[in-house]
Amino acid sequence: MARVITQMTVQLPRLMEVGEYRKLRYAGGKPSLQQLKKWIEDGTVTGEIKGDMYFIDLQAELTGSQDPLLAKMLAVA
Repeated sequence: MARVITQMTVQLPRLMEVGEYRKLRYAGGKPSLQQLKKWIEDGTVTGEIKGDMYFIDLQAELTGSQDPLLAKMLAVA
């Protein structure tokens, strides 16, 4: 039986707006936007605040997390 091996490179933005991250990252029970913003302020989640906009640092979250869902996402890439 022949095996097909492929490699896919995915370009991710470094920062993602907190509302978009919330929609894509969490299924079912989602933390509130206020909770995510608090986590960024506390340093629980890696992100940046620019003016009144909150952003998640995707690269830091993906490479520094022990989350099994994120590990699966990285394994695909």
